[in-house]
Amino acid sequence: MKTLIYSLIWTILFIIFGLYINSEIHEFTDEYTSQVDIIETYIKEDDWQTAKYELDKYNEDFLNDKGAWYKLLNHDYFDNICLCLDILDGSVYSKDKSMSLEQIANIKSTLDNILESVKCDLDHIF
Repeated sequence: MKTLIYSLIWTILFIIFGLYINSEIHEFTDEYTSQVDIIETYIKEDDWQTAKYELDKYNEDFLNDKGAWYKLLNHDYFDNICLCLDILDGSVYSKDKSMSLEQIANIKSTLDNILESVKCDLDHIF
């Protein structure tokens, strides 16, 4: 009887932890997607100085915030975003609009993939 109760308690705790992670990663991806939208707007307007400033801030914030998620989730997504950020930094420096927009699209796609990979719905459970 004790083992059944312990099993139920651990199951409930894992479910709560999973729902918490789902909620937190959703906020994380929304925040960084909205920030990359701002950078995209500056690039489209050819405001390269402001785009560089926002990109540096984004890069610093992302590197600080990815630490815990890097350990819990598939780290390939975060490595891909870091690679895209490095390429984006170079393309903003060289004022290459097409390459910058391509890297922004890659970052958005990868953030969507992170969100999709932790989604709690019946398609992912079964």
